[in-house]
Amino acid sequence: MKSSLRFQILSKKQYKSMDAVFIAFKASPVWAVLRFLLTLIQSLMPTVAMTFAMAGFIDTANAILQNERPHNDIYLPLFLMLLVLSILTTIGAVIALVTTRINLDISRKLKPAIVKKCASLEFKHIENSSSWELISRVSRDPVQAVMNGFNGFMQMQDITISIVGVLIVIVTQVWWAALIIIAFSTPMFWLSIRAGKKNYQASRDNEKYKRRAEYLDEVLTGRENIDERTLFGYSEHIGKRWMDQYEISRKRQLKVRARMFLITKGASLIQALIAVLVALTLINPVINGDLTAGMFLGIVTAAFNMIMQLGWKMSASLESISHVNEYMKDLTEFWDLSQAEGANLEPDPEPIIFSKLEFRNVRFKYPTSEHYILDGLSFLLECGFHYAFVGKNGAGKTTIAKLLTGLYTEYEGEILINDKELRTYPASTIKALISVIYQDFAKYYISLKDNIILGDVADQKAVLRALPAMGLAGVDFAGLNDGYDTPLGKIKEGGQDLSGGQWQRVAIARSLISRAPIKILDEPTAALDPISESKLYNDFEKLMRGKTTLFISHRLGSTKLADQILVVDSGKIVEQGTHIELMELSGQYAEMFESQRNWYK
Repeated sequence: MKSSLRFQILSKKQYKSMDAVFIAFKASPVWAVLRFLLTLIQSLMPTVAMTFAMAGFIDTANAILQNERPHNDIYLPLFLMLLVLSILTTIGAVIALVTTRINLDISRKLKPAIVKKCASLEFKHIENSSSWELISRVSRDPVQAVMNGFNGFMQMQDITISIVGVLIVIVTQVWWAALIIIAFSTPMFWLSIRAGKKNYQASRDNEKYKRRAEYLDEVLTGRENIDERTLFGYSEHIGKRWMDQYEISRKRQLKVRARMFLITKGASLIQALIAVLVALTLINPVINGDLTAGMFLGIVTAAFNMIMQLGWKMSASLESISHVNEYMKDLTEFWDLSQAEGANLEPDPEPIIFSKLEFRNVRFKYPTSEHYILDGLSFLLECGFHYAFVGKNGAGKTTIAKLLTGLYTEYEGEILINDKELRTYPASTIKALISVIYQDFAKYYISLKDNIILGDVADQKAVLRALPAMGLAGVDFAGLNDGYDTPLGKIKEGGQDLSGGQWQRVAIARSLISRAPIKILDEPTAALDPISESKLYNDFEKLMRGKTTLFISHRLGSTKLADQILVVDSGKIVEQGTHIELMELSGQYAEMFESQRNWYK
């Protein structure tokens, strides 16, 4: 329930810049209200309060120097001025603390909502480059984006109240000076908003260059590539390519910022000149006695402070607001992305009893392609047998696994499990039914034991049975300092890395302890040499006797173990049978096996 409430901080709607404030108030209502009140106090202090406190102090001091008032009269205006100054000094620190708390509350509630949405997206959005860039922009730092917008609006509140206060004071003394300032300040709003929009659009345009530069940066500095960097000495070549992408991004952003900086700050200088002119025009009223010296200094100080607010702070705050407005457009588009039904459901506690699986004339093409990767695919698999799908790269083997696991549901034809269409099953049932080990399996930098527990968090005791079974005990992992509790990877102190083959055994053990009745191994042994691959498949076959397994590979180390071998080519099954039957057929399978025969001797 708690997670569900967090998820409700966002909903399907047309987001605007002001929603940054609403999200902050929804995530942290008490602290957001306090921030609003503190900002209100802060905005009144340096304008109205400070103007009259300064004017009172200077006029009183002047009167005392002219022996028109007793010396004791100076204490009250002095106390009032010091009080205003002390409030100004401390309120900023309090606002910073309150803002930090709001940031934490937003992070605690907004980030899980974004993550949960990402986890529930249809898989086609993950594999599509344009939607993935949108996802990356929105999810990269949503908390900072919202906080920048919230702070921008709070700054605008501060600036607006300060300006209104100063203008009221000036109007009561010299009304025409206030009108001049207003006339020249209005264009600043438009310029600042335009600056923010231009900057965010430049950031969006730069996204592809930034991603390329970040990838190349990882190639140049990442730990994963250090061996090949040293061996092939490609750092200089990749460094040049990284510099090209980085420079394109930097120059595009700099061009926009430089142009908007000149426009907005040039206008600020003009306003500063106007403030000087206003100060000069107030000299005569002072000389004539219509304006006291204290009030003159108070108004001039407030006027210059207001000009600073208009020229610099307002520019920054309006730019932040415009920036978050563009982010909210992305957030709206992101939240409109279609979700896979039941994507965030946990697997059923117990899998269904599996009897058979059938593909009937299945045709499928990826959303961004016109080419059918599966084109009339039909086959029948029964419970308790081992099957091997083999074929050339790009034949459609991995696509079969994606359809079976529900990553894509927009296929033609039928996929039947126990004579029932796959799409009619809840996602939780499919998750409990099938366990997959992909070629690009995940490496989790947690303990060895926790790595494998992820295969079935409901039955953690099964870990102890799976570790020795998959060769995860004894000599293979003798170097782990803390045994099964050793952190893997180099993130934690005392962490140790594994070889490619060891990581693959961890992934296989994770699948092994899963209670899913169907096990799919999609090129899981690519990092193993053929002899180790063959041995691992033999070990796996012993453990999986009586269970249903699907081996997907273009390497044929697993095929002799299979009860049936299905050869996939151009999205169809072109050959099917046992190893002996297919070798006698002397077709595509026999040709592939003969080309790899020496690997497995």
